[in-house]
Order: sequence, then C-alpha cells, then structure tokens
Amino acid sequence: MNDSKTARAAFREDRLPFFAALLFGLAAHGFWLTNKLPFDDDLPNLFTKGATWVSGRYGLELLRLVMPDASMPWIYGLMSLCFLALAVCLTVRLFHIESRALRVLLAGALVCFPAEGATMGYAFTAAPYALALLLSVAGVWCFASEKRGKWVLAPLMIAFSCSVYQGYFAFAASFCVIGMLRALIKEGRSARDVFLYGLRLLGLLLLSLAVYGLAVLAATKLLGLPLLGEAVNARQSLALRTAVAYSAWLKTLFRGYFAYVPTPVSLALHILLLLAAGVSLLLRLKGERDGKRIALLALLLFLFPLSCYCLYLMADNAYIHSLALYPFASLYVLCAVLLDAPAPPAGERLRAAAAVALAGIVLGGAYFSNALGLYAKLQYEETSALYTSVVARVFSLPDFDGSCRVAIVGNAPAARWDAGESFPFEKLRLPGVNITDTRQAENVIRYYLGFELPFASEAECDALVQSGALDGMPGWPYDGAVKRIGDLAVVNFAGETP
Repeated sequence: MNDSKTARAAFREDRLPFFAALLFGLAAHGFWLTNKLPFDDDLPNLFTKGATWVSGRYGLELLRLVMPDASMPWIYGLMSLCFLALAVCLTVRLFHIESRALRVLLAGALVCFPAEGATMGYAFTAAPYALALLLSVAGVWCFASEKRGKWVLAPLMIAFSCSVYQGYFAFAASFCVIGMLRALIKEGRSARDVFLYGLRLLGLLLLSLAVYGLAVLAATKLLGLPLLGEAVNARQSLALRTAVAYSAWLKTLFRGYFAYVPTPVSLALHILLLLAAGVSLLLRLKGERDGKRIALLALLLFLFPLSCYCLYLMADNAYIHSLALYPFASLYVLCAVLLDAPAPPAGERLRAAAAVALAGIVLGGAYFSNALGLYAKLQYEETSALYTSVVARVFSLPDFDGSCRVAIVGNAPAARWDAGESFPFEKLRLPGVNITDTRQAENVIRYYLGFELPFASEAECDALVQSGALDGMPGWPYDGAVKRIGDLAVVNFAGETP
C-alpha cells in the first residue's frame, strides 16, 4: 500500500513537467520529427552513427545494440523528447522546484533550447545524445538523493554519459554548483557544511572522469586507436583555458555567440530574467551576517559560468561547437532555483517578471528550431533540384554508357538558402558537412534522389583539372558544361560563364 501511494505521489509530482516538456518539444521540434532532412552530418550518416570509438564515444557504439543505425527522425525524435522530459522531471526533483509555473517554463526552456533544435537535425544520434543528457542529470540526482550505492551508480551514469557525448558532462558540473547554491539559499546550511558537500560533489565529478578516462585508456590499449589525441587541449595553459571559457559564456549571453541568445529581444529577456533572479537573491540575503556564507555564495556564482563551459578546460577550442555547449541552459535552472525559494512579499512580482522572460525565451527557442528546420528543408530542396538536373544532363549525353563514371568538378552554385543569410543572427557553429559541398553530391544523388551512379574519386577530379582537359569548357548550367572525357562524364561547376 505504501509503495502504491509513493508511486501515485511521484506520478503527480512528475506529470506536469513531463507532459509540459513533451508538448513544448513537439511544438519546437515537430518539423524535424515529420521531415527527413539531410542536415549536416546526417547526410553521410544515414545508416550509421558516424565516428564512435575514435571520438572516445564507446557508449555511442554500444548503444547500437538498442538503437540501430538508421536516421529515423520520428522514432528517434520521440525517444529524444521522452529522455529530455525525464531529465526535466529529475531536475525538478533535484532542486525541489515548487512553483507550477516555473516547472512548466523550465521544461520549455530546456527542451526548446536552440542546441536541442540543432541536435534534432542529427537524427542518427539525437536519441543517444538525449539519453546522455538524462544520465548526466540522473547521476547528480542519484548522488544528491543519498541513494544506496551512490558512489558507484552516480559516477557510472555520468561516465557513460561522457562515453556517448562528452559535452553533457558540463550539465553534471553546473548542477553540482547549483545544488550547493540551493543548500546555502533555500536550506540555510552553514558555509562549512556546504563546502564539505561541495568537496563530495567534486569527488563525484573527478571519479566520473576517471572512470570514463580509464575506459578510453583501455580501449586505446586494446584497439590501438589514437582516441581523443587531437581533441585534448594541450596547447593552452589552464589559466588561458579558464579565461576562454568565461569569455565564451559572456559572448553567448551578450553577443549571441553560438546563436543561443540570438537577437536583441532575446538578450533583453535574458537580462530581465537575470535581474529578477538577482533581486530575489539580494532580498534573500537581506540581514545576512555570516561572512563565510556570503563569500561562498559569491564564489559559487563566480564559478557557475565556468561549470557550464568547463569543456573548454579539457577540449581543444576547434572541437567545441553549438551542440557541445547545451549546458548554457543551466542558467535557466539556476534562475528558477533563486526565484523558487521562500520569498519576501516582492517575490511574487519577481516570479511574474521571470515567468514573462522565460515564456519569451521558450517561444524564441521554438521559433528557432522551426526556422532552422525550414532552412534545412529549403536548402535540401534547392540542392536536390540541382542534382536532379545534373543527373538528367548526364543521362542525356549521347555517348553515356555503363562504362562512364561521374566526375563533378568545382563548387556547386551558391545556395540561395544560407544559414548565415537566412537567420538574423550569428551563424551556428555546427559540426559536420555542408549539403551544398560537391563532395557530398554522391550521397545526395545515391541516397536521397535514388540514382545509383559510379563516381570518380576526388583525386581523379583534381588530376582532370590539372591536366587542362577542362580548359575552355563552359561552366554550369550552360550548354557544354556536361560532357564525356575518356571514361568520365564530367560536370563542370568550375568553368567560365559564356
């Protein structure tokens, strides 16, 4: 009977953030779920998860057993939303968010965050990445909840999260900092107790990294792979890496770096949210006389941006991109915690202002994801129309036969739909390929247009150009831009315009 009551109570606590996350997720990412869009790395990885072992992502390799290789946006998209909704529920439980409005809006802010909008374009790994985020949050929740065996279960969950996608380790780090802040503000614990609690949390994070590192080292020795060799930041000093992390966080907030805070309106909403949370914190500290508690609180607030972008302390800057810095969204969790604590009379007005700001941020995130999906669709349609014309011209060659291989030379005409021009903010720094890159022509023609044609290698195309065989040949789309040279059906994107 007690177990049944406990289960019902847990369901009542979780159903609001869970279903809010699902509804917000469908509103933001429904376009991605219902369209098969060859977006960046999804183009060559239609039936594979891409690099796993060599990127130190052995967990991503293991998940092939339960999440087979196929870029299926509807199936893996729904799985992603469920994992994210569970992560939201654990976040609400971890920080005991009491306000129903904050629960709903926090769910929207985490699920509609621009990084998740871009991640949905990588349908081949969207669900494993969402699971990695869930495991990172679950590890901190397990540890903070004083579960039996927490020193074993929590590090294993966080380590496996890193083995799927290392960037989500920063969620665990930032949630540890927020947990210490909550212990000071809402629980009123002494500076000594919180400091000791922080040492245990630091031990959790270091142990998690050690478990992950040992697994990578074992794979290196057993498989002989140079795992993570180029990705580790060994060039910069720790002080410089720390400065870069703070700089990147501030640029994200004030300059739209990584397009997370992309417009002046979005910046204004973030400033309003921060002001509401800051005033709430100051009112909470009114009358506080314990200098140690205030000093520790200030230190934690200072460390919070670093915890969000702690990946800069470990990884080379060139390997850090928009998807990896999703933990910037921890800012919304911090603000919710600061606003949710027992409040003075002004607390309701501050929460109302924060709710307006969060609602606007959620709507902006949903708009972003849909706009990015529209851009990807328009770019794909333009690219597919181009290569359909190319294939038609190749097939119409009078001397085209089974011995011909297609050689596409030069760069395709610039796409009308370019992310940097189509969006009114700084271009996303996303990993992967560009669908308009002619090196991806074979993937588009073979897997999306359905034409099984043999292609010349990149080296053969370069040799063709250097031989001078294309001199005087018109460029696409003019007459003569497609012709047979030897055993190659040459498509010349690099020729001169008549």
